[in-house]
Amino acid sequence: MHFLQNKIREIIEDSSLKIATISLSVISLIFAILLALDFSKEAILIERACETTLVKANSNNQTQAEIESFIKTALSLRFDSIIERDPASFLANDLLAARTKEQNELNRGGVDQRLIIRVIKAKDNKFIIEADRLIAIQKARSAISTILVVQIASKPRSITNPYGLILTVVEQIKEVKND
Repeated sequence: MHFLQNKIREIIEDSSLKIATISLSVISLIFAILLALDFSKEAILIERACETTLVKANSNNQTQAEIESFIKTALSLRFDSIIERDPASFLANDLLAARTKEQNELNRGGVDQRLIIRVIKAKDNKFIIEADRLIAIQKARSAISTILVVQIASKPRSITNPYGLILTVVEQIKEVKND
């Protein structure tokens, strides 16, 4: 009698294990198919600004709003003393070296610097930027009006640089005083 009961118990356990294995395999297959379908869709890129807009992932052409947003971000990374992200993906190597040298000199003097952009004008393949350079030494602050000429170049979009642009040239226009 015990032999028959043990045999029946083994058959039930074997069949329940087979059913569990088959059902888990089917569920895994369904999830794999759903995951493959999800990965085949285009990624959604969201441009963060005052208003939210969807940007096409495959689009290599930047809109004017994207270019202006990039210029504001890149110039902030070039001139601001306190930055929140790595400037390497936004600045060309020579601008990165100039930023490092300038910031070391400012830090030695205890100076904090920020750049506030007022106007961006496109001219040929350059951009003319009217900005205020804020310089602070402890509690004393000064604003200096400055005009910059900026050139940018395209590069592939990435997670670190969603604009697909890089700042290549920044020149400050010196004002000529007429006596």
